[in-house]
Amino acid sequence: MTTPALRDTNRAPVPVKNVVAAGLLVASLIAALVLNLTTDELGLWGLLPIVVYAVLVLLEVNVVLATGVAMVVGFVLTGAGPLEISTMMSESLGSFIAVIGLIIMLGAGLGRIASDTGAAQTLVRALLQGVGLNSAVRIQVGIMLASTVLVGSLGTLAGANAILAPIVIPVAAAVSRSRPSVAAMLHAGGAAGLIIGPFTPPVVTITGAAGLSYVEYLLTAGLPMAVVTWLTGFFMARYIQRRTEADQYTEQELAGLDTGSEPTGREKRAAFAFIGTLVAMAVLGVILEAGFAYAILVMLVTAIVTAFAGGMRPADALTSFYAGASQLLWLFFLFWLFNPLLVMLEQSGAYGALLDALQPALEDAGPWPFLMLTLLVGWLGVAGAAVAQVALIDELLWPLAASVGVPATAWGAALLGGSQIDWFGPFPNADMIGQMGLARSSNLRMMLVNGWTIMAANLVLFAVLFAVL
Repeated sequence: MTTPALRDTNRAPVPVKNVVAAGLLVASLIAALVLNLTTDELGLWGLLPIVVYAVLVLLEVNVVLATGVAMVVGFVLTGAGPLEISTMMSESLGSFIAVIGLIIMLGAGLGRIASDTGAAQTLVRALLQGVGLNSAVRIQVGIMLASTVLVGSLGTLAGANAILAPIVIPVAAAVSRSRPSVAAMLHAGGAAGLIIGPFTPPVVTITGAAGLSYVEYLLTAGLPMAVVTWLTGFFMARYIQRRTEADQYTEQELAGLDTGSEPTGREKRAAFAFIGTLVAMAVLGVILEAGFAYAILVMLVTAIVTAFAGGMRPADALTSFYAGASQLLWLFFLFWLFNPLLVMLEQSGAYGALLDALQPALEDAGPWPFLMLTLLVGWLGVAGAAVAQVALIDELLWPLAASVGVPATAWGAALLGGSQIDWFGPFPNADMIGQMGLARSSNLRMMLVNGWTIMAANLVLFAVLFAVL
């Protein structure tokens, strides 16, 4: 006879956030059902699914799960039936935001091919050697410039700097750059690349939403923010270096990192093909005044040319591409689920009710206060993936912006600031922590000081841009 196992009484308590999230889900479903049964016109109540989404994300619920929950609340609120839900989900596959998700996945696949062929690593070494390695200042410029170019080319901050870090850390260590200062270099340099890269997720999304060409976006918003971010980060890295000089890389941390070996002929050809194809396709896109969907062709063509130049067999190239793209499959699902939220928000009449409520005050205030409000709403009030932030802010606030005379260029700047300034604060975030990890730094305080300074500089920049545009 066996003794029954004793019940484990030492289980960890359920986190308070999980309890609050579960309570919110139950309460929101009940409220949605009651509203559906008792109200003919939802009005501002149509915003309930978006409010649920925002609160769940702030509670650090998985963003895909939060989106799915909010979508279910929306279905209950609007009384959508099975056929209507099926139609909405199928149509979402061809939506603007789902296409952006596909572009991001394709970019991740391209990034994996660039890494596997050695193109990305060769490009980094060439940039470092071109800038020069004979002084600490030149090395810092080289590291930040390499991060900007690589992130702008691959369209991913974490992925590009993960390739970059093992190459530049030994170079930085050779001139006694501290770990926190290298983390600041990677964060600021990479962020600037995401802002100006012609086919990065933020740029493709903002130009598509605001109806701007890449050149218009670059001149009115992207380039000013990238310059302010890069230069502020450059001086902050030097400031951090002076205060963390003792926090050096150890021999154990440097062991096994890139030794700076000479790239092979295939790697050089792959690097030339990679950057050459991207530049050529970008120029062609400007000439043809291509829209955001052009990025799909760019990613595919660049991946094929780079793989061929790097000597990859077709089957190996496909395997590499799949491996890279699969890492961001969750992001595609996020955007696929997010679009029905926007559709239900529009069908509920929430837009019209919001416009009627706010338009008199906004017309009296004028465009500048409205643009600053939009930036603050995106920065502090809307959490989640940056592309989803852009889509939500544009869908929610563009009718109001148009009604008070906001031009497309200024709207593009507001979308950029509202969705990207939170890279730097006010709270620690995944991007910030990720760059610290790549640089082997544990000094969160200095990383926050760096982020807050860049954040403050960009807030001043956008306040000026909104007055000029």
